[in-house]
Amino acid sequence: MFVGAINEQLRQHLAGNARAFEGATVVVGCSGNFTVEAVLAVASRPAALHSNDVSLYSSAIGQWLAGGRLPFEIADHDYDWLAPYLDDSEERLGALMVLLDMLEYEKRNNAHRERMWHQYMLAFPSLVQATAEKLRALPLRVSTYFAGDVLEHFEHFADQPDAIFCCYAPTYTGGHERQYKRLEKIFSWRAPVYPLLDADRRAALLKWLRGRRFLWYDDNRLDDMQPVLEQRSGGKHTVWLYSNVIQRPALFAGMEAKPLPRWPVATRDNLELTPETEIWLKRIKTSDLMRFKEAYLGKNITPASGMWAFAVMADALIIGFLEFSYSAMRARDQVYMMADFCVPGTQYQRLSRLIVQLAISGQTGNLLRRLKEFPVVAVRTTAFTERAVSMKYRGVMQLEKRGEKDGKKFLNYVANFNALSWKETYLQWLTSHGSKRR
Repeated sequence: MFVGAINEQLRQHLAGNARAFEGATVVVGCSGNFTVEAVLAVASRPAALHSNDVSLYSSAIGQWLAGGRLPFEIADHDYDWLAPYLDDSEERLGALMVLLDMLEYEKRNNAHRERMWHQYMLAFPSLVQATAEKLRALPLRVSTYFAGDVLEHFEHFADQPDAIFCCYAPTYTGGHERQYKRLEKIFSWRAPVYPLLDADRRAALLKWLRGRRFLWYDDNRLDDMQPVLEQRSGGKHTVWLYSNVIQRPALFAGMEAKPLPRWPVATRDNLELTPETEIWLKRIKTSDLMRFKEAYLGKNITPASGMWAFAVMADALIIGFLEFSYSAMRARDQVYMMADFCVPGTQYQRLSRLIVQLAISGQTGNLLRRLKEFPVVAVRTTAFTERAVSMKYRGVMQLEKRGEKDGKKFLNYVANFNALSWKETYLQWLTSHGSKRR
């Protein structure tokens, strides 16, 4: 429900070690989306949960979880239409959450963003109401919430010998300010004053924790401490959990390469596409797809797993693969396309374009809506390339952004699902591109 970065593997590890927290006072710093609190509240019975963060988003949620109410008012008059939602405790939080998703499209500087903003405005009352109902049913509550410096928060409980201090500190300076900058211009509130968690401040915080019972989650390998959890995952850097409370170590690593499943993959000799060919999507395991990604994708691409994987079938032959996950941009009505590629070695030069066209077909959208159980309307993906455009996406999806990350240039593409079936999509492609052969 909330925005955060604590992943499933860490949640599982905390739940598996829940006994260590029973009856303890758990003090969480940099709570973010309160995932640590949520896991421990369900898996163990801590005597108390004390939370902390600094953003308007987290502070509004944290004060509500503690039985209070964070005062904030509308500062930007363009958003005075939000006023009716600010009376009810749960609706004001729901409005804050939905608005955070909407702000991705606030500039409305292209047709897609204009449509998305308009749709959000139309659905805003129902989205807020649905979010408020989920909040009212949420069992999680915390004992206190402190908006301010994490070390100051910890020091409030320094004299409690049973306290366990948990911290997943931001790994970049000024992270909260960048993430919620626009939201905090729309609303006025008494924002806390605190030192940024730069390298020196992080070192001081960790030094303070070492003399107490603690959990410290970090993407830096500490030479003088043995981690109790190491996570190596495709597409993301390694992170470690250090603790003198959890004693059972764990390693989550990327999948080792295994032989490809013996599936009916299309080749030059066995694939002949005709108007009578049936094109359809077959659901497969993401773990099986990972083997094909490792075999077919470039060695400079570190594959990561998504949520829903499909083999693209031409009659009984596999001609490609699609994989989707929840939107990386926190948009509830979008999916992120993790992978779209055709099998190599066929005679069709533009088969990869068919895979992309099928990804945005209305029939694919309907399939994902059933799986995601949410009215998704758009697909977003990223192409890492030095070129100005990606030819397989050009004309199919809209180029939204050019950028560079970690020295790699990328292109962000987005498209709404259209109204075409798989058959209609295929026949369009066959007419335009089916004759292009090697």
